[in-house]
Amino acid sequence: MDSLTQIVLGAAVGEAVLGKKVGNKAMLYGAIAGTIPDLDVLSNHFVDTVTALEIHRGFTHSIVFSVLFAPVFGWLISKIEKRSIATWRDWSLLMFWGLFTHPLLDAHTTWGTQLFWPLDIRLEYKNIFVIDPLYTLPFIIFLIMAMRMPKGSIKRKKYNRLGLIVSTAYLLLTLVLKGFSFIKFKEALAEQEISYNQIQNKPAPLNSILWTANVEVDDAFLIGDYSFIDTQPIRFNRYQKNHHLLGPLRNED
Repeated sequence: MDSLTQIVLGAAVGEAVLGKKVGNKAMLYGAIAGTIPDLDVLSNHFVDTVTALEIHRGFTHSIVFSVLFAPVFGWLISKIEKRSIATWRDWSLLMFWGLFTHPLLDAHTTWGTQLFWPLDIRLEYKNIFVIDPLYTLPFIIFLIMAMRMPKGSIKRKKYNRLGLIVSTAYLLLTLVLKGFSFIKFKEALAEQEISYNQIQNKPAPLNSILWTANVEVDDAFLIGDYSFIDTQPIRFNRYQKNHHLLGPLRNED
């Protein structure tokens, strides 16, 4: 997801883990934890574009990274916050959940993530676009409401929990919408008597109402769109593979 969303998620998780003890500092360090995995984009300055794309959402988005570095970051924070009642273990727990929930959310996007690095497995559920205001904006509102409440207050806990519940509920809803749109695409392919090798559907930018399907047939790729508020039949645009132009690269993955 986009950086703002990950900051909000990290802050909310930080509040849930340690807000009762340290107040808004839990949100601050949670937001930092939610940002750290995406620092792998700095590789853009040192390697070529293809390699940078391979590195992104790799090691820093893995369970291994969260487990190894949460104690390290927790130790650093405990040195910075020497007067805090929170212990090294408390800060480490906050950092772990802040780091770990970042790739969990990214796994739902069209880019996916290598949660089980170094295994060559990329989780990509493709049920939410990397920027979705309906996911982020309510989350921000509840987080700000919680931030304004006194540390340890019932309302603060309630608002933060509501933000997590509403955002998660919307994320689950997009899975349902993905499944429904997938059925519509398959029905359209059957009605048009199109045989295919595989099909993937994903949301269009900034919403969960309009969905796109990428369909592979033997000699081409078909792209179609479906909207939940559209009454028109699904049409597929054809793009030839042109693999005959690959020459010696034909067998190079």
